[in-house]
Amino acid sequence: MIFRYLAYLPINLAFVLLSYLLAPALAGLSLLAGPRLPGVLQWFSTLDADLDGGVTQRVRGYRSGLSGWRLWWQRTCWICRNPAHGWQSELLGMPAAGSTITQARLSVDPNQQLYLMKTAAGVPFFCFKRDQPLGGGFYVKLWFGWVNKAYDGRNHHYSFQIGLKRA
Repeated sequence: MIFRYLAYLPINLAFVLLSYLLAPALAGLSLLAGPRLPGVLQWFSTLDADLDGGVTQRVRGYRSGLSGWRLWWQRTCWICRNPAHGWQSELLGMPAAGSTITQARLSVDPNQQLYLMKTAAGVPFFCFKRDQPLGGGFYVKLWFGWVNKAYDGRNHHYSFQIGLKRA
């Protein structure tokens, strides 16, 4: 379980870096092609939402009705906020069909969760989440393993996420 996670880490980091580098061009393409990138290019963003997902999900700072440079910037930011989620789901993910949570360890600390899971084929995997309070309404968001929810309905996507979060 840990070996598989560590083995996937370098390719995941490469996909995330590539997403950051390509984000401006992909957002530019979206101005011509629409909010859903064509084919495998969608793998550089989220599979469960298009590039305007921040608007539909009511994420702070994302607005509807934008065009031109502002729309390009917002979509660039969405790709950078969710880099390589499609790759993390389709290529590195664990199948959701028939998967089960074998153990959920919800800590006394409400900011920490650990899930141990198995695919239908019996392959074990895990999800560790921790929001470490920093003060002033900010947290460091730490997610490792495979996300315990299959956001795209098909796979638990691989997760290596360290970032700031506002309460």
